[in-house]
Amino acid sequence: MPSVSVGDIKIFYQDVGEGEPLVLIMGFGGDHMAWALQMADFSAQYRVIAFDNRGVGQSDAPDHPYTIRMMAGDALGLMDALGVDSAHVIGVSMGGMIAQELALARPDRVRSLHLACTFARPDAYMLALNAAWREMRIGLGRESTLRTLGLWLFSPTTYAERPDFIEALLQNSLANPYPQSLAGFLRQSAAVAAHDALERLPAIRCPTLVSVAEDDILVPSRFAREIAARVPGAELHLVPAAGHGFFLERPDVFNALSLDFIGRTSPKN
Repeated sequence: MPSVSVGDIKIFYQDVGEGEPLVLIMGFGGDHMAWALQMADFSAQYRVIAFDNRGVGQSDAPDHPYTIRMMAGDALGLMDALGVDSAHVIGVSMGGMIAQELALARPDRVRSLHLACTFARPDAYMLALNAAWREMRIGLGRESTLRTLGLWLFSPTTYAERPDFIEALLQNSLANPYPQSLAGFLRQSAAVAAHDALERLPAIRCPTLVSVAEDDILVPSRFAREIAARVPGAELHLVPAAGHGFFLERPDVFNALSLDFIGRTSPKN
């Protein structure tokens, strides 16, 4: 798969399928491979573009401050490079923050917006958790860090009923030949902590879906409700029996929800 120069970095991306463009923006620490359970369903109907954010995967990870707006600029630059005038956009977690900034900066480029398991402004709890994650990443080994992070990513139901699934996800992460660097982790973490689009959300005008899992303890549902209350006309959907990584735990639900929403917002032939 190719990469393209965007501003000061090279961005690695995957571009599959045909039809209306659909841009997928992954969260903190995840690369394009984290969309593995979405790609087949989405690319059967759309031209799907998934990429590695700066600081992760095979994209560059410069060791200087990142902002969420900067990362939205990366996504926009990739769209420019690929000749995509406008696209449906799905962002999860940090990717949802990037998607917010993309829709605010260039409303003409976003056909529809799905903001999943994300927030518009961190509260004191989120800032404290973010700081704890930074200390954990510095002090623990990679495997211990990944196993600990899983406790925030997946629901008690998944741990109880599908322990082999969680272990398989962990082993896939450990086998990734392009693990996130410490610099990339810390720079992405700082960008998440500084994100604040809350007061600007009413300026989002595209059709917007806000989704969150009921058992998300990393980004609890209060943040999704806050976003949905401020974005004009936004739909809010809660997913039961799943946690922060519900697009991995319940891909059937996430994919159907996403495709239904895009289908309802696309121009009819």
